[in-house]
Amino acid sequence: MLIDLLKARRSIRKFKSSPVEESKIKYIIECGRISPSACNLQPYRFIVLSGGFKKRFDEAVFSGIYSVCSFVKKAPLSIVIVRLKPGFKTKIGSKLQDTDFSLIDIGIAGEHMIMAACELGLGSLWVGWFDKKKAFDLLSLNRGETAEVMIVIGEKDEDPYERKKKNFDEIVIFKNE
Repeated sequence: MLIDLLKARRSIRKFKSSPVEESKIKYIIECGRISPSACNLQPYRFIVLSGGFKKRFDEAVFSGIYSVCSFVKKAPLSIVIVRLKPGFKTKIGSKLQDTDFSLIDIGIAGEHMIMAACELGLGSLWVGWFDKKKAFDLLSLNRGETAEVMIVIGEKDEDPYERKKKNFDEIVIFKNE
């Protein structure tokens, strides 16, 4: 059941160096690609990093104040989710609702990929603390695009404990009148 998969998923910070099979990478990406987005705008693209390019990228974006996340360098695979330059619909919708729906859409796509990795027995981690300016340059992004977040994936080299969650009654309110 889905709830079992969701309960099994952990944030992994220690990875084995073995590469992720191409078929698994494509499956993970496909799960992100088919995710829903506001008005079906799909305001993102995915850049898959591995091998020598990932090594050079990691050295650049996880230096200085970003070195606290340097453990990411050991993951064999990174997927950078790039937020595309917002179009007219996105700008209007975001302004009217005071919500940047593209960030929500990125979260949905990313979580689809993270759960796909979990389903395949791989570990993963959301990473938002990296040098976005250097990422922009190294990835040759277009004006108006942003390397918004990264998901690192690989074979787990740790088995973290389950973190305590608030119980159901603390976070749920039913209103039916």
